[in-house]
Formats: sequence, structure tokens, C-alpha cells
Amino acid sequence: MRKIIDNQRGAFVVIFAVALLVLLGFVAIGIDAGRWYLVRAELAKGVDSASLAGAKNISNPYVTPTTIAEEFGRANFEAGYVGTPQSGAGTVRFTATMVESDKISVTGNVDATATIARIFGFDRIPVVASGVAQKKEVEIMMILDRSGSMSGSKMTALKNAAKGFLDFFADTQDRDKVGLVSFATSVTLNRALGTNFVNPMRTAIDAMSAVGGTNMESALDRADGTGGFTDQTGIPGDRRVQQFAVFFSDGQPTCFGGTFRNRGNVFDAAVCTSDNCRSWETCNLYRDLCRLDREEWRGIDPIPTGHGLNSNCCRGWNCWNPTTKWYIFETRPVGTYAPEYCNIPSNLFNGPNGYVCRAARELALQHAQELKDKGIRIYTIGLGSSSQIDAAYLRSLSSGDGFAYIAPTSADLEAIFNRIARDIKLRLVY
Repeated sequence: MRKIIDNQRGAFVVIFAVALLVLLGFVAIGIDAGRWYLVRAELAKGVDSASLAGAKNISNPYVTPTTIAEEFGRANFEAGYVGTPQSGAGTVRFTATMVESDKISVTGNVDATATIARIFGFDRIPVVASGVAQKKEVEIMMILDRSGSMSGSKMTALKNAAKGFLDFFADTQDRDKVGLVSFATSVTLNRALGTNFVNPMRTAIDAMSAVGGTNMESALDRADGTGGFTDQTGIPGDRRVQQFAVFFSDGQPTCFGGTFRNRGNVFDAAVCTSDNCRSWETCNLYRDLCRLDREEWRGIDPIPTGHGLNSNCCRGWNCWNPTTKWYIFETRPVGTYAPEYCNIPSNLFNGPNGYVCRAARELALQHAQELKDKGIRIYTIGLGSSSQIDAAYLRSLSSGDGFAYIAPTSADLEAIFNRIARDIKLRLVY
């Protein structure tokens, strides 16, 4: 009996040893598998950053994108990181290749070292990660101020800077799309958004001349109209074209567009202040709406009253109070006065907080937000001193930090336009 018991004890020792060995194997696998998973995750991050960096520089004439990609990979996953070999066999290595003209592929290889698993003969486990990044096409609408204050050296500097901006996209103009909206009192679509734009856009920019007010709101609205940005409603994010507006001005909004009526006919026109909305001057619009000479200058049909109601409220050339020629009074009331009211007090139009100046600012912000809500990024560039431009207002029109720039002098314009061009070219999606 004792011999049988002794034999059973010996068998138990053997079984226990085998079970312990198996248990240790699972523990080793668990510990090392966690380490290998960490290595794989960190290597994937390095591959992602490498492919993005390479794709960002596909059109950069000064660097080789594959070289940049491999350098970024090594910078994000150095030799010896998370216990990988410091040198020799199994050291991390990144290989970048161009898949297509606008796409780059990066593969990372490294050996993950074993700890407990070494007792089972596993010293290292090869780990691989791959990633692909692509430079997507872009749509850019340039929205440029050609108001009267831009005459002379300012306009020359703007033209040179804007044409230099186009040169950054000359190598991709068969795929990218660029258009031009210019604005003063009136707004013009100088060139609809399209490819092969460099030479036509240069011609359109050179043809701009400075005259009139600053109708920012109509310009922003026009950029999203016919010939403007492509409607991407319902398009998945990974298939959307990146869209940018580059908005330039040397002043503050002094005009806005409205719908007018004249003897039953409806037409659109812009109304501007004559004082640039400065606090020490008053808005003279209220004296212009019924003066034949001023209305013709503003592009408004100079037939008195226009609404077909009581013509006695505005007679001849001596009208000092505005009549309700605008449909816009119905959607943007002047105080508590009804749209049909004949003599709206002139003080409601005065100064920077008067009707026209306030409406011009608010409508421009509204149209800018409409663009941003559609995923369009807005860069703003202001030219001039704090007394000439409102830097905070231009920033509110933009897409936020990193999208608003101020050029104190004309000499600073070219550098800012170039910086924005580079920034756009480096923005990517997978």
C-alpha cells in the first residue's frame, strides 16, 4: 500500500511540474504579448506620422517626400524605443515609396524583444506596420478687396502677392481648383472656380482697379454662389475636397447688398456709407436715397420713392430722409419703423452703430459662418493699422487661430500670402 501511495505522490509531482511549465508559458505569452502589442501600436503611430509628413511634401520642390517620410518615422520611433534593439539586427527601419503621384506608402519594421518567453527559445518577434497618406485636391476661392482705398501702391502689392500665391499651385492646377471674387461697392466673379487657373487668374488679377466702397458681405455670399464652391452636402468626409477661402481687405465693411423695388420692378443693388463707419463721422446714406445724383452714383434707380405709395415724402433733389425703396427693411427693420414708412429718421443711420454699418458687419459675419458651417476654412488678411482695419473683426470672420493675419504694410503682403499657400498645400486627409 505504501508503495502505491509513494508512486501516486511521484506522479503528482510530475503532473504539477508539467502544469507549472504550461502555466508559466501562458504567463510569458501574456506578458510578452502585451509588450509586442505596445510596440505595434507605437510603430503604427510612427508610420502614420511618416506617411502624413511625406504626403504633405509631395508638391514641395525643395525636399524629397520619401526622405521626409522616413526621417519623420525615425523621429517618432527611435532605435531602442519601448525595449526594441538599440542597434544591429532588428533595429527599427522605415521604408517610404510613392504609390501614385499624390499618394505615399510607408512601412515600419522592428523586432520586439522577449523577456519570460526566452525560456521557450523566443528572443525576438518581428513587428510590422504600414500606412498610406494621400494629398487631396483643394478648392480655393480668393476674395480680394478692390475698393477705392486700395488705389496706388496697395493694389500693386496685392496683385503681386496674389499672383505669387497662385504659383504655389501651378504644379497641381490640373487637379486643384481656384477662383476669384473681387469686391468694392459691387461684387464681381472674375473667374469661376476651375482647373488650369494660373494664367487666366493672373490676367483677372491684373485687370482689377480700385474704386468704390467695401462690400464684404456680398463678396462672401457670392463665393458660395454659381461658379463658387462645390456643394459637398452628403459627401462622406474621406471623399470631400478640401475647400478654402482666402479673404483680403484693407478696411472695414461699409456696404451691403439689398433688394430694391421701383414701380413694381425688383432689382439688387448695394448701399454704402460715405464715411467708412468711423466714429467721428456720420453715415450720409439717409441723404442719398432720394437724391438723383447720389442714387445714380450708387447704382440705384433715381425715380423718387420707388414703392409707388406717397411721392410727397420725397420731392425733387431736396430729399433729406430716406424712403422705403428696400425690401430688406422687411427682414432687417430700421428700429420700430414699418417697411412702408416714408420718412425714417436720419439719426438711425448715423455712425458706426447706425443701420448700414451694423448691417454690413452682421451680414458679413453671417455669410462667413455659412461657409464655415459647410466645412470651408476661411483665411483672412488685413492690410493696415488698427485705425484702418478691425483685427478682431477679421479674426471673427476667419476659421480661428492660425487663420487670421495682419499685414501692417504692403511689403508684408507677399510673405503672408506665401505662408497661407504653404499651409493649404500641407493640409491632408487620409
